[in-house]
Amino acid sequence: MNKTTLDPAFEIVAEAYNRNADKYDEFIESNPNLMRMRQRVYKFVTARLPQGSRILDLACGTGTDAVWFAQHGYSVFGVDISNEMLERAKVKAKELNLQDRLSFEHLSYTDLKDANIGPFDLTFSNFGGLNCVSDMKLVAGSVRPLLKPGARVIWALMPPFCLWEAAMLLRGKFKLAARRFSGKSTVFKEGLNYPVYYYTPRQVAEAWGEDFKLETIEALSVITPPATNKDFALKRPKLFDLLSKLDDALAPRFPFKYWGDFTIVSLTDHRR
Repeated sequence: MNKTTLDPAFEIVAEAYNRNADKYDEFIESNPNLMRMRQRVYKFVTARLPQGSRILDLACGTGTDAVWFAQHGYSVFGVDISNEMLERAKVKAKELNLQDRLSFEHLSYTDLKDANIGPFDLTFSNFGGLNCVSDMKLVAGSVRPLLKPGARVIWALMPPFCLWEAAMLLRGKFKLAARRFSGKSTVFKEGLNYPVYYYTPRQVAEAWGEDFKLETIEALSVITPPATNKDFALKRPKLFDLLSKLDDALAPRFPFKYWGDFTIVSLTDHRR
């Protein structure tokens, strides 16, 4: 797939991230809240996936996660619809001498069935890249042929309820508090508007079908601020550390595991 055949539904998303590419890494690297959340995701994945496994990283962006996994013994193939983000990812791979374990291609995660890649031990996606698709079955159907029997699915997605955002009702911020409740909202990024869709773990599991079993659900940032908020951690470091420890303890527990800024959803392929 190339830029000229990009699904029209993703064209605005791709352009928004093309415009944001120069600023993207600086934001995530200066955000202690987001960095903490990334480490949680890495711990979750490495506890379930042996080193040497092949990972398909969907909506890989500038390759932050892909680089980390490659540096820790995994082989990663990253796909994204933003050429500008991918260019930065490719530079990282070259500068870090990781080309033997790390590669990237301009592909949509809904159009991978005929791609000459795979097979993979894990399909991975972090921090809501998949929330740009209106039907999760399109992604599952695209990725399924590329997975080995017994492969895993580990996706971090934005759910329809975020406790921190809902609490904004107390401050009179009704639009922010309720933006996820309908399952869809609009994001404004780099002068462009595009829709995002919110998914429950059950909806993700249903997209994959009965051969894939839902195994684990954990929340990211239930009582710590959402990923876009870095000021809280910088201005109130002691309180942030305390909330982070409590957040980690609540993450796998009912009902908190459904109430984070993101939900880590893990499924395993039981096809025979």
